[in-house]
Amino acid sequence: MSHDICPDTGEPCTCDGSEPCTCGCGGCGHTAEEEAAAAAYREAHREGPSGDALDHERKIIVSFDSTFDVMESEQLCLAAGVPGRIMPLPGSITAGCGLCWAMPFSGDALAAFRAATEGRITPADYHQLVL
Repeated sequence: MSHDICPDTGEPCTCDGSEPCTCGCGGCGHTAEEEAAAAAYREAHREGPSGDALDHERKIIVSFDSTFDVMESEQLCLAAGVPGRIMPLPGSITAGCGLCWAMPFSGDALAAFRAATEGRITPADYHQLVL
């Protein structure tokens, strides 16, 4: 099973079913021990969770159905100190708007974003990309 945001914890997830899931949800069928071993291997071999070189950063990309929602999210996030910025929507993602909010790939950033925008903005989707 593959998902960008863990359905159990709401944390960013790299689960694609072929390797251990970094969020610990078990959604990919791997045990926590297998996931820990894979994380240790990646760190020892200096590659990112998806096997990409570390010269790129993993980001959470939040897509929206309207430009207004992106702009409102930016204002809410800036006021709340949520790390990130507006950027053009990567070509691999389709959404109703050509802009997105990009933030660091971390549970803290995701939680801060959700807290800042809760009840005000409804994102179209959450994605993870290496940019």
